[in-house]
Amino acid sequence: MWQSRLVRIIRARLEGAEAEPGRIAAADVARLILGLERAIASAAYLVLRRPRRGAGRYAQVIEGAARLRFVGVESGSFVEVLALPDVGDAVDGELPIRVADLSSQALDRLLDMLEDRPGAADPELASAVAQLAADLGIGERNTSVALSCDRPPGVPGVRRVVIDASVRARMQRLGSPQVPAQDQELVGTLVEADFERNTARLRLPAGSSVDVSFSAELSDDIHEALRSKARLVGAVQYNPRTSEVKSVLLRALHRTWGTQLALGSESFWDSPTFAELQDAQGTTGQVTMSDLAMTDLTDDERAAFLAAFEQRLPRKFLPGRCSSTRTS
Repeated sequence: MWQSRLVRIIRARLEGAEAEPGRIAAADVARLILGLERAIASAAYLVLRRPRRGAGRYAQVIEGAARLRFVGVESGSFVEVLALPDVGDAVDGELPIRVADLSSQALDRLLDMLEDRPGAADPELASAVAQLAADLGIGERNTSVALSCDRPPGVPGVRRVVIDASVRARMQRLGSPQVPAQDQELVGTLVEADFERNTARLRLPAGSSVDVSFSAELSDDIHEALRSKARLVGAVQYNPRTSEVKSVLLRALHRTWGTQLALGSESFWDSPTFAELQDAQGTTGQVTMSDLAMTDLTDDERAAFLAAFEQRLPRKFLPGRCSSTRTS
């Protein structure tokens, strides 16, 4: 099966409780292929030393270099066998490199970064790998994905790398350069907590979630505040690309309480009449129009205004005609 040295074969082994043939989600099969293609495409820009934005004329070449072919599935844990473009694929006249060679070099560039080789790190490429790991739930519903492939033609041996939870975290750090954390307050609902790892999740009013890290001394406060509104004070970290809150290192936590009515439990349901409210508050509810302050009017202007006002005001609002309509 595809043993020709002219074609580089990638074996992608997904490990996890649900990563057996017949149990693996079909969506994960597609995510694995598409995620690898995105990562190889990102690495191809590095090989060409071209910016990822504004490189429209190279887009077709990059797309061709990243287009994997499905070869088959091997037994055991789910293993997808994929092939890079072969030497017979089209050549772009403007570049001194064949599409197949570009694809092979891009794959090696990707593996170099996964092996943490000096000078191989790149934020855009790391983001592509982190997205692949997130889509596959690495460290959550799946344990890891192992990539193995033949070395370039003429070079013996096999390269093998593993993307697990620690690699996923490293790729996330590389893909999101740290912005100095800022001390501030966040208000939301603590929806879950892991007291072994001292982590929690805060849901903000807008619906997004924020990762919370806390010390053991704050465990009791976290436990009491679960499923309720809380005000968190700590070092807040933002996503440098989206400016959204990403995480908070908790320093203090305060539970927030809704505004409570200053009424007795029975008073809330009362519906007093207007006259009853007047009696309770010691007021008639009547206003003598001539007592209103209109210091900037002359006597004639004030008289004309009051006459016009009384003509237009509904009779029920005139002195001596208070409504007894019930209020709620």
